[in-house]
Amino acid sequence: MPIDSDLRIERVIHFLAQAAAGQWSERIPLEDEGSDRLLELEYGVNMLLDELAQTRASSELRQHEIEQKAAQLAAHQQEMLRLLSTPVIRVWPGVLALPIIGEVGPERAAIMTESVLAQVVSERATHIILDLTGMLAVGSDTARSLLRLAQAVRLLGARCLLTGIGAQLASALVGLTFELSDVTALPTLADAIAYVLQERGVHLVSHKQ
Repeated sequence: MPIDSDLRIERVIHFLAQAAAGQWSERIPLEDEGSDRLLELEYGVNMLLDELAQTRASSELRQHEIEQKAAQLAAHQQEMLRLLSTPVIRVWPGVLALPIIGEVGPERAAIMTESVLAQVVSERATHIILDLTGMLAVGSDTARSLLRLAQAVRLLGARCLLTGIGAQLASALVGLTFELSDVTALPTLADAIAYVLQERGVHLVSHKQ
């Protein structure tokens, strides 16, 4: 028995209300008998629901792709940050240098230690020079991290040289109970390189004008 017009209109309104609430899975049952204007309306609403459902599926797919790309970009940026924050430089066979610029918090200190130790092992380094000239906000935690790094380097059979130590860091280092014999302090990076070369028996000749 065909449904009367009022009920069909109420049904159309109900489905439109569901669509407004984001519920697009159900469709209006179509009456095969007749070709009245309500049938056209019901068919049109179903077409609208189909398009809305397809649009949502496409939008969810694009959102998923965007999230994947964002995650990949974040991972890439994190890796670039890690590399930039620990630019270990090979200045001579077996001699590495790490210029430290800015603040050294716990996370950066851990990344720096991991990178330095990995490079010491892979390069079979005998010396690692930490240039602290550009380091900021030096406190006891930073000083402790540097000494722990120096001790770890020592355990790998290499020596740790510190250059560019300022008054604040010197005070922080002295206030710690760590053994300072694990490190050698020199004024500049050039002094540290010259020190290492002299240890290796390389005589530097100055050219006087």
